[in-house]
Amino acid sequence: MTTLEELLRVNGRLTAVHVERWVARGLLRPSADGEHWVFEPVDVARACLLADLTDEMGFDEESMETVVDLLDQVHTLRRQLHRLGLAIGRQPAETREAIAAALQDLAEG
Repeated sequence: MTTLEELLRVNGRLTAVHVERWVARGLLRPSADGEHWVFEPVDVARACLLADLTDEMGFDEESMETVVDLLDQVHTLRRQLHRLGLAIGRQPAETREAIAAALQDLAEG
């Protein structure tokens, strides 16, 4: 877990104002450790992404929200597809082969 001070130190482009604004908009969701925010690794990565979107790519706040929402949807879909793949992998060979054949038919049609 990372404190706000550590987050700011890791990414020199960030300021407390950036982070506070992103937390207020729901773009970052730190947990609280007493009076201080604590950031999980995913929050640290997201803060770096938000800094890139703002500083390097010039996105405004509303556009950033859209981009982050779309990225969250992509990650959710990836997790769901991974779980689906695991579930399919647990099926008997005959079922897996039938699914593979159906996917092939769909790709050709």
